[in-house]
Amino acid sequence: MFNKQKTIKVSVDKSHLLTLGERMYVESIELIRELVNNAYDADATEVRVILNADKVLIEDNGSGMNEKGLGQFFTVGSEEKRVNSVSPRFGRKRIGQFGIGKFAALAAAECFSVESNRGGYVYSVVFDRNEWQKNDEWELPIKKYASSPLEKEGTTVTLSKLKKAFSFADVERFLKESVPLRAKKFSVFLNNKKITARYIPGRRVPILHKTLYGAIEGEIVIALRSSSFDKHGIECRVRQALVRREFFDLEKIYHAGLNRIAGEVNADFLQVVSGRDDFIRDSAEFKIFYQLVRADLEKVLKDLKHDGDAKHLKKINTELKDALSKIRVAMELHPELTPSGRTIAVRKKLSRELTAGALVAADENLKNEKTKIEDTEESKKQARQKSTEQPKQPMPQPEVIKRIRLQKLGISVAIVSLGAEAQEAVTEDNLIYVNSDHPIYKKLYNKKEQFELHLLRLISQEIILMKKLRITAKEAFEWQSTLLKDAICR
Repeated sequence: MFNKQKTIKVSVDKSHLLTLGERMYVESIELIRELVNNAYDADATEVRVILNADKVLIEDNGSGMNEKGLGQFFTVGSEEKRVNSVSPRFGRKRIGQFGIGKFAALAAAECFSVESNRGGYVYSVVFDRNEWQKNDEWELPIKKYASSPLEKEGTTVTLSKLKKAFSFADVERFLKESVPLRAKKFSVFLNNKKITARYIPGRRVPILHKTLYGAIEGEIVIALRSSSFDKHGIECRVRQALVRREFFDLEKIYHAGLNRIAGEVNADFLQVVSGRDDFIRDSAEFKIFYQLVRADLEKVLKDLKHDGDAKHLKKINTELKDALSKIRVAMELHPELTPSGRTIAVRKKLSRELTAGALVAADENLKNEKTKIEDTEESKKQARQKSTEQPKQPMPQPEVIKRIRLQKLGISVAIVSLGAEAQEAVTEDNLIYVNSDHPIYKKLYNKKEQFELHLLRLISQEIILMKKLRITAKEAFEWQSTLLKDAICR
């Protein structure tokens, strides 16, 4: 008597279920996706979505639902689509799983009705939020009547007493992203306009992997222009339904080219969280998926970087060659402005002596403070010799270097990375370094005519500074203006 087992009735409060549905589908537009995907699961070949100011209709020509089917439709967590995961007519892998979408629908409308034609009968259920919450019972009244011979099988869901309006543009964009528009024998219409999957022009790299869990199929698209689409990344799908976009953490490594990456990959074996906005990432299935698709995407990004580097080198080679050709023409017209080898040699010697003198002065101060011993010419000589033996900080490796011959003097120009805070150009002996990191360089890089003027300005500026050891600002400006005029206008 005392050992008799008792039971406790466990129930879910209706308000909690409504809240759960609303939170899982924060954007009420999600419910339209849910209903369109339900039609796909029901072997519909056509779904029509009608948006009005006061109601929304989703009508399909699928297999319809009888009383038992409607019971499963309104059952939270029904096993129907897991047990029968493939549709009977077209063998489609069914998308829907959790069955909470109809409760989320009440985030947008006070009620919705389901009318389904199957086996010669029409079954109708009205799901009114206010009526449903009045009592503790879970039963929903269902009506049944014979259908006419002219009526085709299928289901119509009507959302009425709307709490928010639906924008045509928003719904269209969402449907293009989230329903299987590329599936065979499946068309979706929005207010009688057929919705087609977005096509992005560009190079396509196929993805195909066979794993012990199932196939991974899709493609990576390298768009011709980043402006041809809004959202970047690989669309990761399960049963053709979008879950989320991914760069597979490669955005932390690669930057150039990411805004041209699109495409989609489908893996039906992946497990998704209840909100259908992410995967169960610690599962073995997702780890395999992540590693394989990441490797595919990384190869594409490496190739893009290589192509970009090659294109960049070709561009600056051409630009620098053209700029130096124009400078040569201007210098031939004004031989008096050509720097002499002697001037450059003297400048080089002075540079070494100035460096040595600075080191000697510093050394003298140190000795005076410590020993108060007078410096001798010999100590200066030794200090100077020591300074010239100091290893000089090497310039970074140039990206491109070009050379022109002027009379008996050769001048080389190199494009080199010196940092954003460094000067626009630096000259050592007869080698001019143009800083590719400088903000002005970067700003003008993609503007052909302005970029050429930028190179001409910097090269002519440095050549004029080579011409004379001591030069006034007025002289430098006038001489450079002369060179630029003939380099640009000839």
